[in-house]
Amino acid sequence: MEARSRVLIVWHGALYPSYRKPFWILQTQYGWEVHLLTVPKWSQALPRRTRFESAADEPITLHIRRAFCKMHGALFFQPAFFRIFNRVRPDVVYVIEEPYSLMGWLATYWCKRRVPNLPVILYTYQDIQKTYPLPFRAMERYVFRHADRILVSHSKGGWVLERKGYAKMWDKLPAAVNLDRFTYKEPRYAGGLFTLGYVGRLSEEKGLDTLLWALTELSEDVRLRIAGDGPARFRLEKLARELGVYEQVAFLNAVSHEALPEFYHECDALVLPSKTRSHWQEQFGRVLVEAMACGTPVIGSDSGAIPEVIGGAGLTFPEGKPKLLADKIWTLMQDTRLQKDLSFRGRVRVEREYSAERVAKKLNQHLREVTGHACGD
Repeated sequence: MEARSRVLIVWHGALYPSYRKPFWILQTQYGWEVHLLTVPKWSQALPRRTRFESAADEPITLHIRRAFCKMHGALFFQPAFFRIFNRVRPDVVYVIEEPYSLMGWLATYWCKRRVPNLPVILYTYQDIQKTYPLPFRAMERYVFRHADRILVSHSKGGWVLERKGYAKMWDKLPAAVNLDRFTYKEPRYAGGLFTLGYVGRLSEEKGLDTLLWALTELSEDVRLRIAGDGPARFRLEKLARELGVYEQVAFLNAVSHEALPEFYHECDALVLPSKTRSHWQEQFGRVLVEAMACGTPVIGSDSGAIPEVIGGAGLTFPEGKPKLLADKIWTLMQDTRLQKDLSFRGRVRVEREYSAERVAKKLNQHLREVTGHACGD
């Protein structure tokens, strides 16, 4: 019997079973022996300290090891990588870390020093052209020269790679949604209270002030549920009081990943009103595809990846324009046919573009190409 090809995946964000499902499919359907190196907890995610969640039927080999500097994605690294690399002897290494990050550089450098012909793939969410200070600039240049290819969250990331001089192959690989957990329900709004939802970090660039101002343009039948925490919470609560909409807004704590499908099902629409800043724009918007999978219509600003992620399956508005956002909400609220249409189109788009099965199939193709042999259909 022919031995399975081995892939070593490094990703500090693989904390939830739903996030790991594409890797399960790589092993169970495409014949890879998957080893995943991740962390027991991460302090940068939401909730503020997110712990690894195990699954009873986990088919892949997990290496859960502590990391240093886990408060920052660019600085963290896992010393266990070197030992695990030597033990696993992978045929390909997939590092879901930024090319300028310490972990991204360390993994690439180690692999190419130990096994020069070993394929290494990296991943980037970065979609704004930046010049990093040393040593990050030098680490990024090294990765650009030696990585076999880089995958991006959306097309603007590829444009940034090219502008920075990266000359090898890049391709889009979006975040995946587990459709077994994020199940579909048709909209049930038939008048009365119309509930908007927001999930994510409460920070200035997320544009929640735009959403609060939009509420002032709408009737009191529109309610807003904000699930998350962050440095802007006090300011947003104060603004809601000043605008006279505080009674329409529920500031919730961060919702657990397990409870997200229920949260989406309870909302008549999900809004992601992000604002572009000099150092940041929305890099994907996972909450959009999760809500779309659940059949919840979505409204997003035109910041970063949002229009590309939504496609024609939701509504968009110019960022920072509360009156135009209010117009979108009002239009959706008054048109039950539009609600059902966006609900259906959203689910279909997720099934075609963002399902764990679709993402695993595309990732398998990249792994096969860089290793030069087939590993399943």
